[in-house]
Amino acid sequence: MVDVDPDLLAGDRWQARLDDLAARHRVPGFQVGLLTPDGGVRVLAAGLAGLATGVEVTPHTLFHYGSITKVWITTLVLQLVDEGLLTLDAKVVDVLPDFRLADPEHGPAITVRHLLTHTSGIDGDLFTDTGDDDGCLEGYVASLADAAAVTGAGGPLSYSNSGFCVAGRIVEVLRGTTWNAVLAERICAPLELSRVITLTRDAPLFRTAIGHLRHPETGELMPTPNWQLPRSLGPAGLITGDSADLLRFTAAHLRDGVGLNGERVLSAESARLMRSVQVDLSGLLSTRIGWGLGWTLSDWGAAVAVEHNGSTSGQLAALHSFPELGVAVCVLTNSEYGPALTDELVDLVGADLGLTRPRPAADPEAAQVDLAAVAGVYETPSLRCALTVQEGGLVLRITDKASGGGPAPCAVTPLARDRFEFELNGATREFALLTHDGVDHVFAGRLFRRTG
Repeated sequence: MVDVDPDLLAGDRWQARLDDLAARHRVPGFQVGLLTPDGGVRVLAAGLAGLATGVEVTPHTLFHYGSITKVWITTLVLQLVDEGLLTLDAKVVDVLPDFRLADPEHGPAITVRHLLTHTSGIDGDLFTDTGDDDGCLEGYVASLADAAAVTGAGGPLSYSNSGFCVAGRIVEVLRGTTWNAVLAERICAPLELSRVITLTRDAPLFRTAIGHLRHPETGELMPTPNWQLPRSLGPAGLITGDSADLLRFTAAHLRDGVGLNGERVLSAESARLMRSVQVDLSGLLSTRIGWGLGWTLSDWGAAVAVEHNGSTSGQLAALHSFPELGVAVCVLTNSEYGPALTDELVDLVGADLGLTRPRPAADPEAAQVDLAAVAGVYETPSLRCALTVQEGGLVLRITDKASGGGPAPCAVTPLARDRFEFELNGATREFALLTHDGVDHVFAGRLFRRTG
């Protein structure tokens, strides 16, 4: 455990910091929350929930958790394991007999563990809208019959939203109701989380944040045309709530399955298993230890972080928890520029806790990288990553194949023979090169296969 300064994220000094960060990073509004070892929850807010509405953000404003949802879905799956209704190494087709992918041999080889560790090989960026009724997730999983593969089952990690939708459908089948209802009954109710929603129709019941995107030509912020992603993507990233409830959920994981109110929602064994390394990335990236079940893990010097980020329609979320210290920090923002603000704010809080956020590390051989050999086109079934040499440097551009859209091109800096860093919306990130089945790939969370 760690001693937490009583003034951390409290008082006028911190509020002034938040207001300054919002202005400098072009983030209309955000929340930052802190869970302390004694179970205290502190939340500060700044700015506006939406530029068009002018409504202020309060500590109780709801933001999208985005892909942090995947930790909640994993918790629901591990509850099934705790009850003996499922095993992690069960084949998906044992629960969903009609589950199919484009390759007839691919689907039958996928296990539950593959889904929860992003090693299923399913194309991860299929945002198919199959309606807004209770059968939409069943329809989404059926639509995967045409889904292409990134790798075979159990291959290198490649982030898959689609895989978590399949996991959510497993929860529905084994519980006999929607995943939304299961979440409410088996996590929100016992932990007394009253400000968590999963359906767009419930948003007007609360003060909710609206996402903001960068205008492709001017760079100015504009409200998103849609408040939320299609309901069919629910288990991949549609949980919405405030910072306090996100931290209360996280507290149950830090306390090995027991909430702050004393209610157990997960066995200690399963809670620890979720934050144990299942896929080792330490030899690939300098900023990641690996993936657990649902969680990611990284080294912050004084402690290992068990964490996850989220990104939806112009909203960015970050959650960092430290089981060894009994603390957690979250930041919820409503801007595409959120990552830069989040990084700076987490650095400020981390400094008070004696923690150092991992940065991409450069090796002495970085200057010797042959940029021409790295340049090329790398693809997933849905995305294209182009690395080109321009004016003696490497430039990265990622585009969506269907829409042609994507972030602006950015400069790439070599860190080592097979590692590189780039800046996206003011935040520095890392990617790596790897060879799988004799083919070069770019690994940037997703696995991009070299095609040109």
